[in-house]
Amino acid sequence: MFVFFSLSAFFQHRDLKRRTESLVRGQLGATARTLGTAVSRFLDEGASPETVLDTILADEEVYFVALLDADRDILAWNSRFEGYLPISLTEGRDGGPGIIDSPAGRIFSELTPLATGDGRRFNLYLGYALTGMEAMIARSRRTTVLLSALALLAGTAFFRALYRLQSGFMAKSREAEAERREKEHFREISAFTSGVAHEIKNPLNSLALILEMLGRKVPAEAKGDLDLGKAQVRTIARIVDRFSRVVKAVRPEAEPLTLDEVLRQSAANLAAEVPAASSRVVVEVPPGVRLSADRDLLAQAFLNILKNAVEASGDAPVWVKGRRSGGRVEVVVRDEGPGFPAEAAGRLFEPFYTTKEKGMGIGLYLARRIIEAHGGTIEARRPEGAGAEFRVDLPGA
Repeated sequence: MFVFFSLSAFFQHRDLKRRTESLVRGQLGATARTLGTAVSRFLDEGASPETVLDTILADEEVYFVALLDADRDILAWNSRFEGYLPISLTEGRDGGPGIIDSPAGRIFSELTPLATGDGRRFNLYLGYALTGMEAMIARSRRTTVLLSALALLAGTAFFRALYRLQSGFMAKSREAEAERREKEHFREISAFTSGVAHEIKNPLNSLALILEMLGRKVPAEAKGDLDLGKAQVRTIARIVDRFSRVVKAVRPEAEPLTLDEVLRQSAANLAAEVPAASSRVVVEVPPGVRLSADRDLLAQAFLNILKNAVEASGDAPVWVKGRRSGGRVEVVVRDEGPGFPAEAAGRLFEPFYTTKEKGMGIGLYLARRIIEAHGGTIEARRPEGAGAEFRVDLPGA
């Protein structure tokens, strides 16, 4: 578009210049013929060449005039230039107009033959210019440059906006495709998990009932083994329940909360599951940081994050810091464990992906689903030094 506009402006400018010069040449020819007739009359009346030329130069568009004899020797001349006559007789030999580049701009010269009544022959050499022509052409040139610059800016802005629109469209397409794949993956997992949970729970319930009945009949020395069997059944049931929660839709029932009470509830739940880890969790949250969320679901999400952190950090402390930032609520959970490899950063929140020997890859996946259902985001970072850092961003109340 810019190239087309520039070429169009260039040809329009050149056509304007050509037509203007043609107009000037036509006017010069007409003026030269008219003045030639007047000069012939003055000479017939016996006026001197100098007197005749002074009369002609009174026309403000005439820049110079000279009267030449038949051999083109100068008899008299007058000029608006400072004491000299710009001559371009070479260009006027064919009888056509010539062009002289001068300090006053472009001067159109015309050599016109004339004769007096008594047969004497002369040549009238005339320099003529339209005073505003060069200014008009200069304005046209400036206008062309300005319009070309504006076209360039408009074209640049247009293509930049088009590029950003295309980039945004491609990013949205990639996001939509990733979401589609994730939903498809989730449907496959849901179908598989539901089937496994159903197939395991029925015989597991039967096994639990049998163990309960055996507990009434076995001798005392077998009681320990029976209790161990019951504990293992409960462990299996708990694992199945965790798998079942993966396939359930997350539908938060929001209520007004403070961040402090949610995080402390998560820490208390962690102490019930991992008593040895409760003293290592340090919660630093200012009071009054409010948000609207589902208390149990959000507490479950932070419990999963905290449990992941304490399992990874050994005996080192786990820091939980929360604050309000504008209209958002930020929570950072940081541990001092070995961290995670760089290639795992993008997969930590995938279902059934884990870097632990005994992990199932469910906790962080569920945490992400709960946080996203609340309109928030979660990301994992590798801070300088050791450890891992999880940042949660939630809408504030």
